[in-house]
Amino acid sequence: LLHDIGHGPFSHALEKTTKINHEKWTIGIILGETEVNYILERYKRGFAREVADVIQRTHTSKAVVKLLSSQLDTDRIDYLLRDSKMTGAGYGSFDLEWLINTLRIGEVNGDTEVGLDLIKGLSIAEDFVMARYYMYVNVYFHRATRSAELLIDKIFERALELAKDRKIFFPDDLSEILKCGINKNTIKNYINLTDNTFWHYIINWSKNEDVIINDLCNRMLSRRFFKEVVVEKDIFDFVFEVEAIYKGKGIPRQYYLLRDEATSSFYKDPYILQTPKQEGKETEREASEQIFLFDKKGNSEELSNKSELIRQIRNKKILIERFYMPEEIKNLVQGG
Repeated sequence: LLHDIGHGPFSHALEKTTKINHEKWTIGIILGETEVNYILERYKRGFAREVADVIQRTHTSKAVVKLLSSQLDTDRIDYLLRDSKMTGAGYGSFDLEWLINTLRIGEVNGDTEVGLDLIKGLSIAEDFVMARYYMYVNVYFHRATRSAELLIDKIFERALELAKDRKIFFPDDLSEILKCGINKNTIKNYINLTDNTFWHYIINWSKNEDVIINDLCNRMLSRRFFKEVVVEKDIFDFVFEVEAIYKGKGIPRQYYLLRDEATSSFYKDPYILQTPKQEGKETEREASEQIFLFDKKGNSEELSNKSELIRQIRNKKILIERFYMPEEIKNLVQGG
């Protein structure tokens, strides 16, 4: 219930702005002078620390950690069913009761793993992974979804740039966080930030004299997202030609020609995604990266070794590259 409590409004765009991972806020809220901490400690002294240890993957019970952080965890179960319901897309649904019924705890190479029954759990394991696959392709990586995320990113990026010259103002609580980072005092500032806070500022920024932030915010408010551009030639040639047109017409490429790789999504899933390696940057990993099936004797089999369907998915990673620009500029570019 608490592992994602550190997500703020416009969560990942806000993370880019503050450069503070939401999990650090989660731990700060659980261990800080907050109502959450008070309730946990009232239940049992030291319980807040124990909850934080589970989230940080340092709890002594590896089984409990992997119920929250693995390929077969409550996080994925929650967001798939919830997102499927809230978007009206049936792709993310699966038989939750049967999945729970077939759960097993076993040992693989001396390490505790939460898996499924080899006989009873194979089909639900396939359903579970396929539900994730279809939600990525049809919902999380939908071109409109990605375009909206990019637009929000650019609004925050431009606002941050203007704030340096005091041409725009952030919420006081956000300004304090940007100045001081995360500490016991700024946790209260972070909790004060809400979606409504930022919608209020986006409305204000839509009237700003800066033409870029004004335009981006008005696009967000009226849902005029950037449109996908189908590249039918060499990507480098395309970018070179478009940049030349942009420069000639005084269009800021940084904010109006956006490149998106679906694998850069904040939904991490190494079972499905081809996660690019970044040198010198620590990537977030699950406590367990595989799904195991256990027979009656406790022997384990990795799912893709038992399922041809899953093996095909693992060998055909999702990698969607797109370019976006405003519709009117897209028509201008395509018209030469």
